[in-house]
Amino acid sequence: MKKTGLYIHFPFCRRACFYCHFFKKKFQAEDTDSWLQHFGREIRLRRDPHWLVDTVYFGGGSPSLLGPGQVAELLEAAAKHFSLSDRAEVTLEANPEDLSPQLLKGLHSSGINRLSIGVQSFQERDLRFLRRTHDAAQALRAAAMARDAGFANLSLDQIIGLPTQTAKSMELNFRFIQALSPTHVSVYILEGVPLERPPRGGVSRPVTDERDARLYFQARRALIDLGFEHYEVSNFCRPGRSSRHNLKYWRMEPYIGLGPSAAGFLDGIDYRNRSDIKKYYSDLQRGKLPQVKTRQLDPAKRRIITGLRLLEGIPASAFAGFPGEIDFLLQEGLLVCRGENITVPPNKILLLNGILGYFI
Repeated sequence: MKKTGLYIHFPFCRRACFYCHFFKKKFQAEDTDSWLQHFGREIRLRRDPHWLVDTVYFGGGSPSLLGPGQVAELLEAAAKHFSLSDRAEVTLEANPEDLSPQLLKGLHSSGINRLSIGVQSFQERDLRFLRRTHDAAQALRAAAMARDAGFANLSLDQIIGLPTQTAKSMELNFRFIQALSPTHVSVYILEGVPLERPPRGGVSRPVTDERDARLYFQARRALIDLGFEHYEVSNFCRPGRSSRHNLKYWRMEPYIGLGPSAAGFLDGIDYRNRSDIKKYYSDLQRGKLPQVKTRQLDPAKRRIITGLRLLEGIPASAFAGFPGEIDFLLQEGLLVCRGENITVPPNKILLLNGILGYFI
């Protein structure tokens, strides 16, 4: 039986974060019913009982706005139209302010066994800059409540590169992470936003690539000292606790994307759904899959582009079509051999985009 991941995009948020590049819409409770109805149509069109779904990922948007009954309904649909493994990793992204003991217990009972909380920082100045609707106390409570509700597999997001951050405030963040003892931490560098414009009432200062790199490597050292493994550019885990779903993206394994703007990778073809939610609904009402883009990338290039994000690297044989490029990058120390694999050395990981340019 073929294995696949299932990504479910819930596109609604109470408030859009200015740094988020994912598709989202303003949340209205009545919109959820319509989304659920059309999701049902899409999953029926994708039906294939020969696919064994061994990972499910609820992303967004803010899927923590879904109720436990709605989450259970979605997982029942996955089990009905595919084969859902009883050992599937089932992740839901959550905002701290959405979580309560009752909701967390309900989500756990509905089948969610991995929670990813977007705390972003435990410092009030950082959260104000990001215009988050939760404060540091809520972030701490959310992680503690998740533990109490039975979530043994807990991931916390951190954003670095903020003009409000210092080495000291970063150190405090990782003391909180040590106390909360998550199994997974994602560290993202803030990029693609106009940092020269400070939040209301705040004072900004330039953020340089050098400073971002310094904060990134400070975070990396702190997490490794806490016993985390650095397994992907932005991701760290306790041994054996990497994100099984996200590994599918980087290892060129199949995954099905459902929901507006969701992406998938099936039979060597990348596809993406419509981001215009009205057109997404319209296609489904006509019995048509709401895809707008499909393309087949050169498999060798795709394997390099995705696989070099992993600290384990990829087999040297993957570079057979690029002898000149690989010789140059190895000579310059931008790539290194590790056993039978070739990988980006940790001290060069922030140069990854430039390295990948040699293969695109």
